[in-house]
Amino acid sequence: MKIASKSICVASLVAVSLSSGGSMAIGCDDKPYNGKFADGSLIMTTRMNVNPDGTSASYTVGDHGYTYIANGVNLHLDGKKIACSIKEKNRLCRKRWIEAERADFLAGSPEFCVFALEVEPIIPGTKLEECEEKDAGGRYIVGNGKGRPKLGKLVPHSINGDVQTYVSTTALTHIVDGKVVSIDAATVPGLVVPKGKSSLLGSVAWVRYGDHSVFAIVTDIGPGFGEGSIALHEMLRYGALQSKRPIGPISREQRCTKAETNLKAPYQSRPDYGDDDKCRKGHKPKGGTDIRAYGGIKSGVTSIILPLKPEMNGRTVRANLNTLSLREIADTAGYSEEKLRQMAACGARVQ
Repeated sequence: MKIASKSICVASLVAVSLSSGGSMAIGCDDKPYNGKFADGSLIMTTRMNVNPDGTSASYTVGDHGYTYIANGVNLHLDGKKIACSIKEKNRLCRKRWIEAERADFLAGSPEFCVFALEVEPIIPGTKLEECEEKDAGGRYIVGNGKGRPKLGKLVPHSINGDVQTYVSTTALTHIVDGKVVSIDAATVPGLVVPKGKSSLLGSVAWVRYGDHSVFAIVTDIGPGFGEGSIALHEMLRYGALQSKRPIGPISREQRCTKAETNLKAPYQSRPDYGDDDKCRKGHKPKGGTDIRAYGGIKSGVTSIILPLKPEMNGRTVRANLNTLSLREIADTAGYSEEKLRQMAACGARVQ
């Protein structure tokens, strides 16, 4: 489940393999119609919310990750599904999730249907129980002895110690060191597309905001267009990936130190007691805070999704993706930076 985003409607969004249109010269005689160029490329200008899924710190034990656990699970209570992403249900879901964690997800603990985390059986070798609708990564029950979220690596806390993560998943995967893994949102510029346009998964894209542009790839499925990975946000804002990965929680005693006040977008402080407990002159914090990756870009992000994909096996890219490999794929197909800027200029005249 992703952070809500502003949907952009375009007609006939169809992802195709490498098109011969990539080598054609683009002039403004090739203006897009309903957001689509003659070669099949799609153009849109949107806001850009943050999708942290896939990065190691997206979800952590204790619900202190870059996104809330409520964005990746639904609570199953008394035979009924409770959508945890609904604001009014956030608190209930978090409470029950912590209960399940403390009980090690064993028999008698609350049940959840999980769709954004990797799940493993309580007893190795036993079959997991599927739940709700079937999608790319599968949906499985955790809790009540039926399964538990798979633990990921330990990551360094912003001040001291380590934080235990869960393995976060993305709809698109790639090969790293011979293994199929989800796309790391902290290192690969990624875009989200609506569920009804899942055929675009794996499409290479070009994204621009202000003076910065970056080649990206469609990595995940969500409620609409206008959402991208942490890496995409950093490159659009600063022109390069940032070296620091701040991770909470920050206790009340550690509040309003540099670990919190020096946070840069897309990272934000989200105090336990709400916005009234944010750091400000003369204010003594009442409680702790978490570091969430929710600092999106409000408007003005232009995305061109190309009719171009790397070599894939189903939803798995057959190579390790990174910023350089994405640029090489586009350049080889004739989609240079210059050409894409021309396409963006043409699209701006008709949007």
